Amino acid sequence: MRVRARVDGGRLLVRLPWRMAVAARRRVVRAPLEAVSEVRVEPSWWRALRLGTPGRHYRFRAGRWCAGELVHARGRDLVALVAGEPALVVDLLHPRSPYARLALSVPDPHGLAAALRHSAAPDT
Repeated sequence: MRVRARVDGGRLLVRLPWRMAVAARRRVVRAPLEAVSEVRVEPSWWRALRLGTPGRHYRFRAGRWCAGELVHARGRDLVALVAGEPALVVDLLHPRSPYARLALSVPDPHGLAAALRHSAAPDT
């Protein structure tokens, strides 16, 4: 149960697997690439989570997965994580995107992180 994500034109397109989509009550998330401020891969999935209050649409299975929104002082984070998997962490400029951070378990986090860095880098 991993999230599918890809760079599609000028945006990051994220598709949640059906179980996570039902838990988060959201199937697809789109974020503009110009809103990407930082991209990294976190080896420990739980370190990608920030302290916050679980939103109305946040569900988890202890020690297995978590999906939904976390609300905190900087805005909202969307998490879709599987325990034991590395996490792709994408920090976004909040005024330009619906979320402040996306924390995702994707099949190739290092490859997607490189693609995001390349696509989000300003042309020189």
